[in-house]
Amino acid sequence: MGHEQDQEPLSVADVAALTKMFEEHRSRLLIMLQSRIDPAMGARVSAEDILHETFFLARRRWHQFAASGMTPYSWLYRLAMDSLIEVWRRQNCDGRDPHREIPWPDRSSAQQALRLIDSATTPSEALAREELRLRVQEVLSQLKPIDREVLWMRHFDQLSFADLALLLHISENAAMKRYVRALRRLEKLLPELYPRGDEEP
Repeated sequence: MGHEQDQEPLSVADVAALTKMFEEHRSRLLIMLQSRIDPAMGARVSAEDILHETFFLARRRWHQFAASGMTPYSWLYRLAMDSLIEVWRRQNCDGRDPHREIPWPDRSSAQQALRLIDSATTPSEALAREELRLRVQEVLSQLKPIDREVLWMRHFDQLSFADLALLLHISENAAMKRYVRALRRLEKLLPELYPRGDEEP
């Protein structure tokens, strides 16, 4: 990792406050990390490993939290993503871009969350649903990285628009507009790439 600025040692009260805050959001952070680790990296490092790195990074940066203006979860979320990207870079020393390579969650809830398929789950529809899942993956790959990230952060990480704004360094209104624009691009691309009438009437 890059060199951190020297920080004064944490007091007992600081450690207690950080530990309490971290434990309050630990489960949510763990789920987020589990969804973002690709199988190849997951064979070598676990979400728990990255969560441990996140905690130590939070200790080093604790004195920056109060001045950040961020909510506890959005601050820890950013540190968890920093830790994930750093681990990804250590595992992939070939200059690839982690923002492009860290995968979109590969699960049917992706389509459900984005309203791209209905909730029917009968066996006769299983093949069509799997085909559409693959199509959604292809369409997502056509989006700009920031559009994919906004959709993911909103749907899978369940960030509020306020937290989204803080993480993207934009206003809450701009965050909402960026999300709506990304969703519209996704919904427009699907029938353009696969004009077979799969979308809802």
